[in-house]
Amino acid sequence: MAASTKFAELGNAEKDVLVEESALEEKRAQLLKGIQQLLLHQRFICLLAQMMMQYGAPLHHLEDNLTRMARHLCITATFTTMPGLVLISIEDTSTFTSETKVIRCPNGFDMHRLELADKIFWKVSKGESSVEDGTAGLVEIMNMPPLFAWYWQLLVWGMSSWSVCLLAFSGSWMDSLVAFVLGMVAGCLNLIASRLKGFTNLFEVTISIVSGFFATVFDKWTCFGAVTLSATVVLLPGLLLTTGVIELASRNMHAGTIRAAYALMIAFIIAFGINLGNSIFVEIFSKPDRSPNMNISVCSPVLQWWWWLAFPVAISSICLLINVHPCHWHACLIVAGIMFAVFWVLVIHLKLSIIGPVVSAFVLGLSANIWSKIFKHNAYATMLPGMMILVPGSVGVRGIMSMFSGASDGSSTALAVQMAQTSLSIMVGLFASSFVVYPRGKKQSALLTV
Repeated sequence: MAASTKFAELGNAEKDVLVEESALEEKRAQLLKGIQQLLLHQRFICLLAQMMMQYGAPLHHLEDNLTRMARHLCITATFTTMPGLVLISIEDTSTFTSETKVIRCPNGFDMHRLELADKIFWKVSKGESSVEDGTAGLVEIMNMPPLFAWYWQLLVWGMSSWSVCLLAFSGSWMDSLVAFVLGMVAGCLNLIASRLKGFTNLFEVTISIVSGFFATVFDKWTCFGAVTLSATVVLLPGLLLTTGVIELASRNMHAGTIRAAYALMIAFIIAFGINLGNSIFVEIFSKPDRSPNMNISVCSPVLQWWWWLAFPVAISSICLLINVHPCHWHACLIVAGIMFAVFWVLVIHLKLSIIGPVVSAFVLGLSANIWSKIFKHNAYATMLPGMMILVPGSVGVRGIMSMFSGASDGSSTALAVQMAQTSLSIMVGLFASSFVVYPRGKKQSALLTV
């Protein structure tokens, strides 16, 4: 009897040990699952931040959107964004430790991939997709082939130079032809720069030198200012400066200051390269009378009705440059067309140089946001091509060229003031349109319109 009782007690002890081991295994499995889930959430946040930065999301909303996603995933994190850099500080409240992740990526524009990433953001934030599926989707987007082949990217440099020469720089048909050829040369140099990293630092100045040299060669038959500005139109820093002003107005001091300073430096580089190209021709061929004249008011523009032929080409070229999917080109054309019609009436005909850009930017933002509400398409991607038509990049280059030429008539200062005034006008118009459509802010997308 005593022996059987002893065996029963041993059996109960073994059962207790097995139960404790099973509980420990279950806790260990739960802990491991929690760690894996936390790491997956962190990876999703890092991939999302990298893609939003790399594909051209507006930085003045990026920090708030990433914070909102981190809160949804139960991650305590703070974010700091600057052009090309995202700093993520992740805190662990249970162990009172923190981890900082540094994400560096190149800046660019790829509206198609950005919109796909935005859809994943929306689905995960609404609980319609798991974080694991969202991470797999982001990786798939990053590994997608380019939307357009390399030869389209080459052609678009020439087409944008041709159309903008007629549309914005008072160019003639001969000016636009020379600008098209120089734009194709610039596209070839862009392909070389994408394959030779050492050439990247010389890319902008090389294009500017080539443009200045050949614009001087054809100076007797063309308008120097129209040709050089059109040939370098893709590089002009108008969008950079306007974005910097918008970010400064949004209290994002770091990003706004960096963009504004970089835009100013790009303007100096382009102006210096054009001036250097002109000087090379003058010194080689001993033609001191071929001085650079960036005043486009002396050009011989085509009839204004031809602008409406060049305008769709310009918008389509911009859509190709920033990789807007072809199924959304009609939206960009309609929104930008409405803006351009208002600009044509107010600025070209009524000569309202201050009110015109403000109202045009307001109409642009309002049209893009209304289109987004009706057709559920991203407003930022719809608005960006039209915004790139409005920006004042050429004004800054012309002002710096006036400084290089030693002009004492105050033209360089006047052009600098005009550049800042245009940027501020666009900023006010876009902010006003966003407030009218979304007075309490838009919380369903990672890509809030400016």
